[in-house]
Amino acid sequence: MTDLHYRPADGYFGDAIPFYSGGAYHVFFLKATRAHVERLRWSHIASRDLVHWEELPDAIIPGDGDCPDSGGCWTGSVIEKGDAFHIYYTGWRPSASTPQTICHAVSGDLVRWSKDERNPILLPDERWYGKTDWRDPFVFWDPKGQCYLMLICATTNSGPMTKRGCIGLAKSLDLGQWEVHPPFYAPHISGPMECPDLFGLKGRRYLIFSEFTEGMQTHYRIADSVGTSWRAPAFDTLNGQRFYAAKTAGDEVRRFAFGWIPTREGDSENGKWQWGGHLAIPHELKVDVDGSLLVQCPKAITDVLRFTSEPFKEPVDGIGKWGLDGNCIRGERRDGLTYSILPTIGGDFVLVGEISYEPNTFAFGLLIRTNADLSAGYMIKFEPARGRVVFDSFPRAGDAPTLVERPLPMVPNRPMPFSLFVDETIVEAFIDERIALSCRAYERHDAPSGIFVIEGAARYGGLRLAHID
Repeated sequence: MTDLHYRPADGYFGDAIPFYSGGAYHVFFLKATRAHVERLRWSHIASRDLVHWEELPDAIIPGDGDCPDSGGCWTGSVIEKGDAFHIYYTGWRPSASTPQTICHAVSGDLVRWSKDERNPILLPDERWYGKTDWRDPFVFWDPKGQCYLMLICATTNSGPMTKRGCIGLAKSLDLGQWEVHPPFYAPHISGPMECPDLFGLKGRRYLIFSEFTEGMQTHYRIADSVGTSWRAPAFDTLNGQRFYAAKTAGDEVRRFAFGWIPTREGDSENGKWQWGGHLAIPHELKVDVDGSLLVQCPKAITDVLRFTSEPFKEPVDGIGKWGLDGNCIRGERRDGLTYSILPTIGGDFVLVGEISYEPNTFAFGLLIRTNADLSAGYMIKFEPARGRVVFDSFPRAGDAPTLVERPLPMVPNRPMPFSLFVDETIVEAFIDERIALSCRAYERHDAPSGIFVIEGAARYGGLRLAHID
């Protein structure tokens, strides 16, 4: 099944638990229905190219009665040892004195799973941890300590009340018996640090965690070598506020982050953001010279699409000055707005190309599903002086925040490649091989798109268009 943004037919896609094995990406995920948001189960899809997904049987479902997971099976991780695969997950039983506990299941083929009769296998140790938060176990082999480590979303039992979020720690020699230890990472900067993940890339280690109560974003920290402390990069998030709970998988060379894009209540532009939605396009992670992570669109995603040549030869004038400059469309207006509507770009589509701007340009970007008179629409807006890109709708309330914004240092006259995906209600963009932004756009499905410049000049080159069936 080809699906750029997968969602199960009978529910919604929640936290991804990716696992790479035998050349395939297995993405376990929490499947929710709107009637039972908490009573989650582990569903399972797999792909060899991140484009074509095979649906496999559910891996774990909630138990009955007094089972530790009777309220739901929440996030965890998968690890392989010998000829067996192990799932460590969160058992949720709201009536228990310790409602979140660590549970275990085993499989010989990644498809059929048996729960451990000892469940729950691990409870919080109140010498260091609170009793309420004890979830999202991430298990990996530590070659330095010659043991398995389990990172856990937890809270310390002391410190600022709203800043007790920490990443707890347990250790095991055999994946069977576990011993709880003091926190792995306790910076006192937020509430619970959900869905921890740790991986190595290009000689550094990266620690991933998500904050549901602090802007709904996935953050990361860097350790430049084994034994060094964790440091925050200048921009410490993988995407904006509408890409959540990212966890990673990959081989020794490539690494991908898998997150989800929430829906809005009533499928409405003004609806409240909900838990669960669609799988985002996997974000390929690269390492910049300073160790920070760059986010890119996997080549396999665009390779599967059927692109036309340039989607137009001449821009359709809105206001201002537009024309062809070599193989680029150039727009200029130094004293205000110029825009051009491109009527061939509508419905569901992918647009790739390059965009650059001339010195002293205030703003420029892409119009998406926009009325020809600009009375309403969406836009991806580059603001060089502010060093940021925003996705927004217009008109907006005077003091309303942008829907999504991402930091992006920019240099005049340097082309920035981009890939823009407009897929039903989802907009995702990968820009300058550095950043990604994801959001929802519910209105004006068949309205055309366009380009614009505010007080300056910009070029749009190498534009290619693919329609999504």
